[in-house]
Amino acid sequence: MKQESGFTLTELVISLVVLSMIVLSFFSLFTGLVRSSIVMERKSVALAIATNHMEYLRGLSYNSLAVEGGSIPVSAPLPAVETRVQDNVKYTIRTSINYLDDAFDGCGDYPTQELKETYCRNYNFSPTAALDLNPADYKSVNVKVEDPSGTVMSEVDTQIAARVAETDSNTGGIFITVLDDNGNPLHNATVTVVNPTTSPAVNVSDATDLNGNAVFYNLPPDPSGFDYEVTASLSGYATLTSLVPSGTLQPQYPSLNVITQQSSLLTMSLRPQGENSLAVVATDTVGNPLPDARLYIKGGYKRYTDLADTSYYYDNMESGDSRPTTDAAGGLAINGLAPGDYYFCGDEGATGCTVSGATRYLAAAVPYGGTRPFGPIEVPRFLPSNSPPTYDHNGAPYLQKTQLFLTPISNFPRVLTLQPDAASLGSATINAFNFSITGANLPCGADPASCATSVTVHQGANAYVAECTGEISSRQINCEVDLSSAAIGSSQLEVTANGHTLSIPATLDLGGITIGA
Repeated sequence: MKQESGFTLTELVISLVVLSMIVLSFFSLFTGLVRSSIVMERKSVALAIATNHMEYLRGLSYNSLAVEGGSIPVSAPLPAVETRVQDNVKYTIRTSINYLDDAFDGCGDYPTQELKETYCRNYNFSPTAALDLNPADYKSVNVKVEDPSGTVMSEVDTQIAARVAETDSNTGGIFITVLDDNGNPLHNATVTVVNPTTSPAVNVSDATDLNGNAVFYNLPPDPSGFDYEVTASLSGYATLTSLVPSGTLQPQYPSLNVITQQSSLLTMSLRPQGENSLAVVATDTVGNPLPDARLYIKGGYKRYTDLADTSYYYDNMESGDSRPTTDAAGGLAINGLAPGDYYFCGDEGATGCTVSGATRYLAAAVPYGGTRPFGPIEVPRFLPSNSPPTYDHNGAPYLQKTQLFLTPISNFPRVLTLQPDAASLGSATINAFNFSITGANLPCGADPASCATSVTVHQGANAYVAECTGEISSRQINCEVDLSSAAIGSSQLEVTANGHTLSIPATLDLGGITIGA
């Protein structure tokens, strides 16, 4: 019998698979070519748009070359962002214009030699270089064109000089340096300079360069009053705004004066912050939750250099009453706080905290995390690459959490700080460990035997009674305790005065002396 030749089922399946792979390969190559063709076409269109826009800018008067939100103050700035539709594709045009100082006619009055060498172009490092009384020599123009995805398809730059001879300037300049809290320059931070008192009013902004600097030329002089307000901001960092001096108090970050033909300098340090900053649980002194508690909170950046001054950038009673209120479980949360120390119920725990309208006093604030057993409560800095521990509040993670023990009794003992808060079992003085408590309502004299405030350190079932002396103000007591038989771990304080006892529960890891090896 004659056998007919042909494909078996297996061979047919394999052939179909191979054919499919070939077809898919050609399809991928085809789609890649189409995509590449689209990108090339968009780049070509974007280049034409950028070039045409640059030629448009070249045709404008020199004095009108400034954009909205830019670093050059003018009364009618050009748009910094525009859109244009070409072949049914929407392109975004971004324009930036800045002054440049060139050493061909000398350098401006820079606050430091380092800034002069960095920002005076073609600086020849000669100590005899001439002083340029108008350092805004020409303008640098940058045009970027983006496609709908935000990808830059084309970018062009040019420099434009005025068509008239340069004359001495009757304006001044401002140099802003933005660093992180470790002293590293922050690139692309937004710096805004505002002065509503000049004519015309000034409202300019610019992004910091790789050195963390932003430069503003041709600013109207304002030699007194500290009216030039500076704000620095960057995503992931706490925003900071300069302040005007208050009497004899000098701000950490002062607003500036601008003097004709001179430059002013300000360095600002931004702290990295997380969104979920602080969770608070308000309870009475035995741990029962307090709903409807309104809490006075301040902290973060310190306003002034004077160590005795206790005003801070965050203060929810400074301009109007924005105190948060606890929920039915006694809890609340605050987002977007700058990293730093925070204080509750005023400097001595006696101001601004209420429950259902009635005054409450802060007996103690005990954090869930950090190194301090009591206040001030530290909200830690946050970096995604090195984030600190978090604490749950209503299912959300917070960088810090604290329990506030509030009381309606005005003479209830208050514990605000404990120092030192760590003891070592290996120390020669562990049997006579000395520590101090600051707060209020802590009556005690020079004789430990007659001290009206008793202090006990609790660790599990063990209690270590301290001997204390104090002062007339009842705001500080100095104690000594034998901890030689204590175990490694945490402990909790118990303070009794005026017939009332503050006892920190063992459920909190902090709130006492930490004992180590």
